[in-house]
Amino acid sequence: MEQYAEHPLLQNTPRERVLCFTGHRPEKLPDGRTLQILTKTLHHYINISITQGYTHFLTGLADGVDYLAAEYLFTLRQRYPIIQVIGVQPCEDYEEFYSSHGYSLPRLQYMLQNVNGLIVLPGSYRSHKAFRERNYYMVDRSAAIIAVCSKGRSGSMQTLGYAMRQELAYCRICLDNVGSHPLYPPLTPENWEVERCGF
Repeated sequence: MEQYAEHPLLQNTPRERVLCFTGHRPEKLPDGRTLQILTKTLHHYINISITQGYTHFLTGLADGVDYLAAEYLFTLRQRYPIIQVIGVQPCEDYEEFYSSHGYSLPRLQYMLQNVNGLIVLPGSYRSHKAFRERNYYMVDRSAAIIAVCSKGRSGSMQTLGYAMRQELAYCRICLDNVGSHPLYPPLTPENWEVERCGF
């Protein structure tokens, strides 16, 4: 793992106050009403993290879960100015990655305009390790992680696995059985399947 200069917002913040996110991009998320409930579930666990003392949140600036988390944190920050949202951009040509892969550039620009601080890691998205390096960078500076993903091979599960090996507190909001959930009881943030440890 390369060594990078620390952002001032992290230099002066105890690690136990820092939480990061990992999760799927839009194409792997549910849609419609289920996505609305998933978003509320994510909000629910962000609220819990704040009550546990987390004040600094690292986002990888991806479309999908990262955007949903950042959007909510920007809203919360209006009421709780102690909240700091720090973007970790995996490469210098990230906008090119967004546009070439069909992701929402307005969402990326919205996040970039609203983060309290931005860390841009060197290199290109064409490097096979750019996104892994970004993910590990965030984990190495965090005490907890919120993951929104299904089991199986993915960057999000790889990141969560790394976080677990580093003994971070974690909360995985599971996407494994969403499509087979029965109509009753209705799916809610309170009964959405999660895996938690130290969180």
